[in-house]
Amino acid sequence: MQMQTERTVVVTGAAGGMGYATSRHLAAQGWQVLGIDRAENLKPLSKEIPGLHALVADLADSGLPDRVAGALTSLPPVAGLVNMAGISVGDTIDRLSDEDWDLSFAVNVTPAMRLIRLLAPRMKANGKGSIVNVGSPVGIVGARKPSYAASKAALTGLTVSCARNLGPDNIRVNLLLPGPTLTGMTHDWSAERRAAIADGSFLKRLCAPDEIARMLSFLLGEDCSYLTGSVIDMTAGSMWGH
Repeated sequence: MQMQTERTVVVTGAAGGMGYATSRHLAAQGWQVLGIDRAENLKPLSKEIPGLHALVADLADSGLPDRVAGALTSLPPVAGLVNMAGISVGDTIDRLSDEDWDLSFAVNVTPAMRLIRLLAPRMKANGKGSIVNVGSPVGIVGARKPSYAASKAALTGLTVSCARNLGPDNIRVNLLLPGPTLTGMTHDWSAERRAAIADGSFLKRLCAPDEIARMLSFLLGEDCSYLTGSVIDMTAGSMWGH
C-alpha cells in the first residue's frame, strides 16, 4: 500500500459508469487518480472520492497531452493509464458520414495513442508501468455502426503494437473487452431489452461496473506482471451471441 500511495494512474472517461467505479476502486487502493472527462459532473466526483483529481477536457483536443502533463506536475510518478473514454456515433455504411467516421477515431483511438506517447517515457524513467485500453467486442464481431466497430478494432492494433514497442522498457499494454455493463445508458433500457441482452451471457446477467473496476485494477497491478499484448475477453460469452 505504501508503494501505491506514491503512484498515479490516469483514467479517461472517469465520469462514466465504468470510469467512476474504476476511479473509486483505484483510489481506495491508494492510487492517486487523474480522472479525465469532458463532463462537468466530473468535478463534484473529486469531492466524493479522496485521491481523485479532476481534469475536464475534450479528448479530441490536440492540446490534451499538454493539459495532462501540466496536471501531473503536482502528482506522484505516473505508473498506470486506463484509456476508457469512447463515443458511439454513426449509422449503417450506406448512411455513414465522413464526420461521424472521423469523430469516432478522434475520440476512440487518437487520444489513447497520444496519452501512451506522452506517458510511456515517464513510465520508463520510473522503471515500469501498465497501460490498459478498453475496447469493445464489436471490434471483433462487428456492429450496426461501422464507424464504432472499426475504431474499437483499431485499439487492438494499437495495443499489441505498443506492447511490442514498450515491453523492453518494462511497460505492459493490454486490451480489455467488457461485456454489456450496468451503466447510466443501460438504466434507460426497457426491462425486456435488459433481459434479452443478459440472456446472451453465459452468466445470464449484465456485468456490474465494480467488476470492470476490479479487472482493471488486476491488469494495472503486479499480480499479472507477465501479461502484455493480450486481449482479455470479459464478455462472459456474450460476444459470441452479439
